Amino acid sequence: MTTTDYARAFVQFNRVTPPRYFAVDIAIFSLPVVLAAPDNSVGTVAAIGLLSWLFVRGAALTLDDYFDAEADAIEKAYRPIPSGLVTRRQALFIAVAMLLAGLGLAAIVGPRFLVAVIALLSILASDPLVFNKFDVPGISTLVTVTSVSMASCMGWLVYGDVGVSLVVVFATTWFWDLSHDTIGAYLDRDGDTQADIQSLGRDLSRTTVAGIVGVCTVVFASLLGSAVPGGFPWILVPFGLSGAVVVITAGFGSGWFRPQTVRRAVEWNVVVSYAFVAVASVGGGLL
Repeated sequence: MTTTDYARAFVQFNRVTPPRYFAVDIAIFSLPVVLAAPDNSVGTVAAIGLLSWLFVRGAALTLDDYFDAEADAIEKAYRPIPSGLVTRRQALFIAVAMLLAGLGLAAIVGPRFLVAVIALLSILASDPLVFNKFDVPGISTLVTVTSVSMASCMGWLVYGDVGVSLVVVFATTWFWDLSHDTIGAYLDRDGDTQADIQSLGRDLSRTTVAGIVGVCTVVFASLLGSAVPGGFPWILVPFGLSGAVVVITAGFGSGWFRPQTVRRAVEWNVVVSYAFVAVASVGGGLL
């Protein structure tokens, strides 16, 4: 295996493309950092925390490919392992290297941040080792949603403390990702059924999926609205974006829009909304 092959595998494991996937994970970590930072001004420790998150994220995604190699051979034959770019053993080596780097940087950020990283890894490990053994519809989705939301907790704990604000940060991302993973599972339902993956949207009707996405988007917007500095009129931006998602989702439920359109709308909603709140909050006291 050449250095170029390792580099290609590293990029693919880290889901750098398409850009919106990477942008989503940057957004859900970075907004809580800004909200919790003293005077909403971030420094070197935030950069170290972000780098730690990227390494931990990369390790988690690589391990996901490692454990799901057989399922990916059915659903995603282009992934590094089923395509033959790397072996499972080489993927494990890449994951361990990124994990050690992420943990080392997490220790530099501080003990609360390190505990959050360990909690995230424990949740991720529970999916293939524990929850996949239970025939419970939606269990895989709920584990994934919880692990993704832990990224926002990590971002908050770069500067912030454990408290109500941390719960709000977690819940905001949790409801957003529940909508995202529900529409994603609906899109992947055929492959999930073949691979016996217990995702939430796999066996649900189009109308039910639209209802879940719509309700979760409304809750997401309501929670995020509490973090918008100055309230009205600034609150109109995240509310307007989420409103557009609800309209698109209703159209999907009626058969007017494709599920791919809903997923992209959901993804860009969190990226733009979180970026807006982060920029608008600089110099203001939030939460």
